[in-house]
This record gives sequence, C-alpha cells and structure tokens, in this order.
Amino acid sequence: MEIKFERYHLQSELLSPLQEFKRISVPTEIRVDPLTKRRSRIITWSLPSTEKFDFTEMASASKGCVFCPENVLHKTPKFIEEVAPEGRLQRGKAIGFPNLFPAGASGSVVVLCEEHFLPLNQFSPQTYEEGLSLSMEIVRRMIRFDPDLRYWQISQNFLLPGGSSILHPHLQVIGDPIPTNEMEWLMEASASYQEKNNTVYWKDLVETEKKLGERFITTQGHIHWFVPFAPIGFNEVCAWVENHPSILTLGEEELAILAKGIVSTLKYYDHKSLNSFNLAFYSIFDESSPLLLLRIISRTPFQPFYLNDCTFFEVLQSELTSNIYPEELCREIRPFFT
Repeated sequence: MEIKFERYHLQSELLSPLQEFKRISVPTEIRVDPLTKRRSRIITWSLPSTEKFDFTEMASASKGCVFCPENVLHKTPKFIEEVAPEGRLQRGKAIGFPNLFPAGASGSVVVLCEEHFLPLNQFSPQTYEEGLSLSMEIVRRMIRFDPDLRYWQISQNFLLPGGSSILHPHLQVIGDPIPTNEMEWLMEASASYQEKNNTVYWKDLVETEKKLGERFITTQGHIHWFVPFAPIGFNEVCAWVENHPSILTLGEEELAILAKGIVSTLKYYDHKSLNSFNLAFYSIFDESSPLLLLRIISRTPFQPFYLNDCTFFEVLQSELTSNIYPEELCREIRPFFT
C-alpha cells in the first residue's frame, strides 16, 4: 500500500506594518501523519535567532547538586534488594538508582556523567552508550522483578524549557503495565496498518522515504534515521531500529550507532544556537506490535526573554507545531551524520 503524505496549504492576507502596510500573504502548512493521522502545523515564520546563552553563572550557582559526584552515592535512593542488592547500578561514569518521585510503576534515574553541566556540543557518544547500557540493565532487572512492566520509555529532559529542574545531565527510565497515550496510538495504528497491508509500516516508511530522498538522513546497520513528514515538535529527528523488538535486544554495535546519532543531532542543535531538548525511546514489549523508536526534539532555547513553545495549539487543541519544514531540516542535518 502506498503511504500517503497529505498536506494542506493555508494563506492569511493582511496589511503589514513591517512593509509600509503593503498587502502580504502569510502561508501555513498543515500536515497529516501517514500512520496516526494526527495533524501538525508548520509555521513559516520563526522566533528571532539569539546569541548562544552563557550558562557559566547558572552552572556555578547550582553546582554540587544531588547528582554531582560528591553527593550521588550518598543522597540518592537505592533499589530494593529484590531488584539490585548492590543498591545502585553503574556503567562507566553512568550511575542508576530509583527516582525519589516516580511518575509510574517503575521510575529510575540514570545520571549520565560527572560533569554538572554540558553544552550540547560537548556530549560524547560514550556518555550515551554508557547511559543507554545502564538503562537496559535497569529495564532487565525490573522486568525480572515485575513481568507486567511491558511498556518502557527511556527519556531525557534537558534544561528548564525541556522540563528539567536539575542542570546535571540525566535520563529517566520509566516502565508501566499500561502504555502511554503515544505508545497506544503508535501500537494501534501500526497493528491496523499491518493487518490491512500485511507489511510493517516502519519498513514501508523507510523504503518510501529513501526513494523520495527529501526527509531520509541515513541508514547505519539496522538503524534508520529520518525527519518525520508531520513532526510533533521543533527540529524533530527520528530513528527506527529494525529487527529489534525491544531495547533489550540491542547489542554494542546498535548502542554505538544510536549514541553517535544522538550526539550528531545535539551538535546540529548547538550549531543552530539551540540549547534545550527532549528525547524518548519507545520500547514496547508487545508481540502484536513490537516497536523500538527514538524521537528527539529541540525546545525553545533558554534565554533571558524565554518564550515557551507550548501554546494553546498544543495543550488545548492537540495540534502540534513546528517552525521549520522537515525537508529543510533534513538537508541541514545530514552533514552532521557523516
């Protein structure tokens, strides 16, 4: 079945004070996600560019947080003995422990590094390899403790615009017996597509995007990187992991590829003077619709006159916005993956 890329072009007419009140036409494009049918809105004007924010003062004032080396082994929770008799888990510089304020049946934190703050261009692939490897170990142990935990996310909030109250880089590993809304939408839509077409949607999408060449970034091993046609956030980059039904089947090669791709994306964000982001792995243990997907989006950069990028469109209309055409984003980010 051919994957359909639906879009609607809208125009708004006005007399602009920026051009001596001449009549202008401002375009907006609405796109429909080929799988979920969710709409997103591409706005063609964007927030004014800013200089890179200097985090020196903020990092200095908050240094010595609970995740810093002198505190992390003394002021963070420990796993119960049935999960980890050693209390906390470690891979290289990464340290994992339960979240003191969990948001699910199983909530853990993975502190990624000893550095209290890292600009986006200073994250290393090794940092994410160690962090993801440790996250996998937490998932593995928690599933042994509670087999009903079938729906997992490994996520990151970075800086205040991304929802993080702590500057120190860290991941959150959350497992539940029920899926999140997004997981359920992806599962149901993927299962429906497979039932109708007897093929896997993500495989068909990758093949289609490769042929079109407009939004496909690269394939590395079993991992396909692309920019989605209808993004759910600013500067969204995705990776679909083929032949791996969950994060627990990943090997060292896949972890290295994923880590390098995350770092490549963050270097692009830094190049664009962005500094805040969210990422999430969706790892669904469901035989009917296995899925291993990574999403990364940038957030409005932290700056003295910060403007939140969640508006009434996102929170009250459930219609997501992006301020760059996916095709343009793909052209710009491809060199960062070479």
